[in-house]
Amino acid sequence: MSPRAKVSGDWDVDVAVLAGSLVHEIKNPLSTLNINAQLLLEDWKDASGARETRTLKRLKVIVAEVERLERILQSFLRFTERHELNLKVSSLNEVVEDLAEFIGPEASKASIQVRLGLDRELPPFAFDPDLIRQVFLNLILNAKAAMEERGGELILRTRRLEQDGRVWAVGEVIDTGHGISRAARERLFQPYFSTKANGTGLGLATSKRITEEHGGRIEVSSEEGKGSQFSVHLPMCGAGGPAEP
Repeated sequence: MSPRAKVSGDWDVDVAVLAGSLVHEIKNPLSTLNINAQLLLEDWKDASGARETRTLKRLKVIVAEVERLERILQSFLRFTERHELNLKVSSLNEVVEDLAEFIGPEASKASIQVRLGLDRELPPFAFDPDLIRQVFLNLILNAKAAMEERGGELILRTRRLEQDGRVWAVGEVIDTGHGISRAARERLFQPYFSTKANGTGLGLATSKRITEEHGGRIEVSSEEGKGSQFSVHLPMCGAGGPAEP
């Protein structure tokens, strides 16, 4: 259930609607600021004197910070919006394969080898392919970021699991990066917590929310210096409430 707030007496206002409106109100002037800063950068790109060089450097800082704010706002909007699941009988293997092909060229540049281990017997089932793609894209990008300094292996797997009288489709994203400390793992899905210097701290929180809206869960295991594994469990009988761990 979405969080709700009391505003002006007895009016119930959906916090997600308020947040979305606020984000749009902020994004418009930010976009204007970014466009004008970009135009100033173009005007000053041939700066040669000391004063002009300092001005150019400050303009670049302004542009970088505005773009960072735009990313934060977009992530915040995705996190707060209420997802209406568009359930379709779809193939989880196809979602994972498409993302492997998408990330392949960038991974190769960072000396990261992408490996697939798909259960070809995994049947299609009902889920929202666009939202689940977003979940796995977030996990894959995080895995790639964890290996960019020294390269490694990005392993994407799917499998069928029978557990507690239910049938699950499990998608796994495994990396051989720097791993995650125990303290960080405990806060990993909290909004605005990030282990990345330029992270918004909303990607994993959004992924967790989408997965739970499908009646699923995300499990994490990690060892510092060796890598991490994120396992997305999705029920193969349709969406429901959050799954029990």
